[in-house]
Amino acid sequence: MPVVAAAGDSSAKTLAKSKWLMRVLLLTVLAAGLMVYVRDAFRMYHPVIEKQPALMQYVVGTSDKIPSRNVEAKIEGPFLVVSLKDVTEHRLIRFFDPQGNQNVPIIAYLTPGGKLVTAMSISENCRSTDFYLEGENIHCASCPSYWNMTSLEAYACCQKFYPDPIPSTVLGDEIRIEVQTIRNWKTRS
Repeated sequence: MPVVAAAGDSSAKTLAKSKWLMRVLLLTVLAAGLMVYVRDAFRMYHPVIEKQPALMQYVVGTSDKIPSRNVEAKIEGPFLVVSLKDVTEHRLIRFFDPQGNQNVPIIAYLTPGGKLVTAMSISENCRSTDFYLEGENIHCASCPSYWNMTSLEAYACCQKFYPDPIPSTVLGDEIRIEVQTIRNWKTRS
């Protein structure tokens, strides 16, 4: 008889241990899911993007690949100027210093939260100067690196070589960037 009791005891202990393990596993999965939700729901803006103007309530992300569209910029006094309509129409624009003093292009796009982002269009790691949008991310056009459009949190290599945000303002239907900001910009590598 003691042998039968020991076998019953053993299976009861195994069952209790399995239930305990399942509870721990379930709590771990729930905690991980909650952390991902909180991180995405309360994602912080990159410090420069945080100070940028919010132009729309929400820009719907798309799973389609949106390539950059080259547009013309002009110089007006101390500002490099591009059309805001180009950004709202094409989603991602790319332009150069019209006087050629800075050879790195500049990009502009709207985050899913509607913030205007203007940035130096280069990934110093692979030297690419072109990017594309997909979903809520901005991707390097030459390597597998990509970043969240709002926080610039990296999801692949090149942690710190996202397009470098620069401040800009909106006046009427124009995006204005101080020319000296562009011309004084230096690579981060």
